Amino acid sequence: MNCKILAINAKFGGATHDAFIWENSNINDYMKYLYRSNESVWLLGDSGYPQRPWMMTPYTDAAQDSIEEIYNKKHSCARVVIENTFGRLKNRWRCLNKDRVLHYKPEKCAKIIIACCVLHNIALQYHVPDPAHIFTDVQVPTERQDVSQESEASTDLLLGRTLRSQLARRVAESHSNQ
Repeated sequence: MNCKILAINAKFGGATHDAFIWENSNINDYMKYLYRSNESVWLLGDSGYPQRPWMMTPYTDAAQDSIEEIYNKKHSCARVVIENTFGRLKNRWRCLNKDRVLHYKPEKCAKIIIACCVLHNIALQYHVPDPAHIFTDVQVPTERQDVSQESEASTDLLLGRTLRSQLARRVAESHSNQ
């Protein structure tokens, strides 16, 4: 896990929901393009993001020992990487910690966030150690309230759920073969 930050979108304020930022991002548009070009690639989001063919989210209320629960556990293990990346970024640059407040206009805050991310990547490249006395592995929350307002008739939602089900079956099959 190298925790390198590949994309940053700091143009929305801190009170803006992640799903709104995602829906209005260039990366989302690019992932849609890849999907429509028949590329089989996915990003992993938590349950606060809308399920899409290019964005895999966990199942809500998965039954114990079900295919869905196995998928959720694998999904959660994979998402630990991004949660640890955020933890490392906030530990190195304490001004980004939720308890801290950047006392600048939003435009300047966005520049500070981007600068911290760039410096984070430089620190990784040159093997600058994390502030070890502060950093601990982050546990991924198992459930987050689904705040996306989705219509059941949404084609992307339905396609996304179908693909997630297929992926969950494949994950469960490979899990049972281990």
